[in-house]
Parts: sequence; C-alpha cells; structure tokens
Amino acid sequence: MVILILSVLFWNSYLTKKTRDNAPPIKEAGSEKITKQNNKTASSLVKFEDAVFPENFFFGSAYSDFQTAGISKASDWHEYIQNIKSPLVGPGIANDLFNRYQEDFDLAGEIGIQVHRISLDWARCEPEEGKFDKACIEKWKEIGRYMKSKGIQLMICLNHFPHPKWFAELGGWENVKAPYYYARYAEFIARNIGVPLETKWWLTYNEPQFVISIPYGKGGWPPFKTVENFADIKGTERFLKVAGNVMDGHRLAYRAIHKVMDKYMSKHNKVMIGFASAPGSFYPNDPNSDHDRLAENLFNTVHTLAFDSFVGNADRDFIGLNYYGRTKLKMHLPNWKNPLSWLGDKPFAIEWVDEGANQPDGRPKEFYPQALYDLIMKFKDMGKPIIITENGLDDDKDRFREEFLVIHLKAIHDAIRDGANVIGYQYWALADTWEPGDNRFSHMGLIRIERSDGTLNRSLRPSANTYAEIIRTRKITKDLLEKHK
Repeated sequence: MVILILSVLFWNSYLTKKTRDNAPPIKEAGSEKITKQNNKTASSLVKFEDAVFPENFFFGSAYSDFQTAGISKASDWHEYIQNIKSPLVGPGIANDLFNRYQEDFDLAGEIGIQVHRISLDWARCEPEEGKFDKACIEKWKEIGRYMKSKGIQLMICLNHFPHPKWFAELGGWENVKAPYYYARYAEFIARNIGVPLETKWWLTYNEPQFVISIPYGKGGWPPFKTVENFADIKGTERFLKVAGNVMDGHRLAYRAIHKVMDKYMSKHNKVMIGFASAPGSFYPNDPNSDHDRLAENLFNTVHTLAFDSFVGNADRDFIGLNYYGRTKLKMHLPNWKNPLSWLGDKPFAIEWVDEGANQPDGRPKEFYPQALYDLIMKFKDMGKPIIITENGLDDDKDRFREEFLVIHLKAIHDAIRDGANVIGYQYWALADTWEPGDNRFSHMGLIRIERSDGTLNRSLRPSANTYAEIIRTRKITKDLLEKHK
C-alpha cells in the first residue's frame, strides 16, 4: 500500500514536460538486427519472414459505454461533464451507440474482430442503490446477441472510471461497504447478462490504478480529493483506504462472477476474469544518469508492478495490460535550506519527459514497440496468460495507424516467440470515442465517426483493412514488415 501512495506523490511532483530524443537502440521487428531508434532499419541486409500468430491468439477491439453512448444522468460524472462543457457526452448522444450499434458491429464483422470489450456504465445499469434498470440490461443483451451473430465474442468490463451518484453520496470507495456494493453489481450483471450471453471474458476494472489515483490522489476526477505531499496524513490515510477497498472490490467481484458463471460454462469454455491494468513502461531519460535510472527503478516498482503484485494470481485468470507508449523519466533533486523541509516539500521531483508530437515524418507521437515487448516480458513469469487489453493511436488522417498496428503486433509476436503466453490483443478503439483525459473526441477508431456534419455516419479507415488482413491470415506478412521496418 505504501508503494501505491508513493506512486501518486511522484506523479504530483513532476516538472514541466520537455521534448528530448534520447532513446536506446531497439531490436528490429522481424529480425535479430539491432537498429536505430523509431524503428528505422540500420541495414538493407535485414531478412524478414512472416510473423505467424498461434491458433489460441485472438484479435479484438474495445470501447466503453460512456465514451460512445454518453454519460448517464445517474453518474457521479454527470455534473463534472457539464462543468467542463462537454454537452455531446453527457447526457448527449456521443456516438449514439444504443441506436446505431448494428452499424458498428457490421463493420467489426467485416474486419474480423473476434473479441470486443465493452465497458459498462455502472450508473446506467444501477441508477439507484439496489435497483437495476431493466431496459438497460435488455439493451446490453440485445447488443451482445447482435455481436454474437457477427461472430464476435463480448468481453464485459464492469467499470471504466465513472460511478453511480448514489455510490458517491455514500462515500464512494472510502466507504467500507464499497466492495460489497460492487460485488452485488458484478453478480447481477453476471446473472442477467453474462449467463444469457454465455460470456467468457470479463474485466472487473479498466485501469484500477487510475480509479484510485486520479480521483483520490491527484484530484482530477470526482470526488476531486488529493494527497498534497508527504506530510498530508489525512490524504494519505484516505488514499490507502480507497486502494484497499478497490482491491477488495476486484476480489469480491471476481468471486461473484465465478460463482454465477461456472455453473453454466463448460470445462472447454471456462470463464476468464481479470482487470485491465495501466502499468506504464518507464525508461531513464539519460541512460547514463544514476538519478534517471533510479527514477526508472522507482516507477517500475511503484507503478508497473505494485498493483498487480498486490492482487496476485489467486483472484484473476489472466493479466490484462493497457499500453500506449513509453515514458522517459528525469529526476531532479532540490537544495533544502531546512533539512526537515522534505516533510512538507517535495523530497525530489521526477519529470515525465514528453516525446510529444515533434516526431519524424509528422507522426502524432513516438512509436516505441520495444517498450511493449519489455512490458510483456516483465509479466511473463507471473504464471497467468496475458492479454493486451488496450493499444491504439489517435490519427485522424490515418497516415500512421497501419504502421502502429504492424510494429506493435510484431512486438507481441516476438514476446510470444521468446516464451510469453500472450493470448490476445484488443485495439483501442473500434470507433472514435470521447476521451476524458483531455475532453475531446479522439480519432483512435478503426471506424471513423463523421462529426463535422452531425450525421455520425460510420466508415472503415484504410488501416482497418490491414488489421482485417492480419486477422484473416493470422500473420503479419514479410512485405508488411519490410514496408514498416
């Protein structure tokens, strides 16, 4: 628990982001040749071969209820969304998911998506304590049946940040009863959606680290509570209580789902439950700096491995990892006038060095697939299969998404080759979504949502065709690897 609170304090201490390009060399996808940064080959002599995925590996996608259907009025985020002036999200239509889901999954079927994750909105399902919305539950069953008709398995995620207003009014995750409220919700969803749809795949949370740290450490989301510094005893105690309750919520939800679903699923189609972790992938800004390497070690301990290690393997059937890119760290040490001032001040500051959009060829961000490989290998020996539960790129013109898909899928392939038991990949997102981090609609979708004319018409981006071909053939061809070397 102490490790988790340290993580938040480190986050709160970072300085102004800077752009630097000092990445270590990476292994070229498709070869053993060590090459230059940004995935550019150092030699024209590299030989590429098709990267074939094992038969038990699935290709998927993901999105969430509130990012595609709008915020429920019963959500603790409803007022927050109004205050940040995002009327299309809450309680507006967003992508108008509930009326146009057939279009989404017709296109997903064309791509060949095998497993699609939908994160439910707890508030929409249970708008009042203990009272579940029958129409909402029926709609999700309707959507799940349509997905199944297109050959797509549903993965249910129970939480994607917002909570019911009634839950917040009872103290949210500070309430000792919170894990039991959550387990009751999980059991109801399992019994009333999971059983009718024979749902195999489950996530108790999306990014539980952020369920804890942003609302109760950084104060960025409701209920906007913070841990100010190392001397903030009240904030620290509150944070630790929340962290413990969120972990207990996972454990109780895991057991509740298994209790319901195991009676209905065959031995050959066992229920698989985990959570989508946000572990991060950290590197020193300057590999030759002892301080920067210390920062890397701290974050790899407190952020990458801590939460997953606390949960352990007893209450999960797979390890879910969300990955978008690496983070480079730079440590700054202060000059204290008072030796005891660190109690109230920051004992040190760790800067997250932002690679930003200033990339070669106009890329929207740094591409560094080696970090995904490294992240997988950190979890390789934890004894559970691994699913990449999110990985995606915001690219409106779709110039770089094909490359992004190819090189990151190849990194996963290389990890499998080197002994990691990775069983699935889910691209975020199936369609463009509203992103709460910066209050805007993203262009991360394989499916483009036309917003300029208000029609919300759907169309496949060209990169979706590449993903479809990889799924159909279960391989990345040597020609694609050569193209994006």
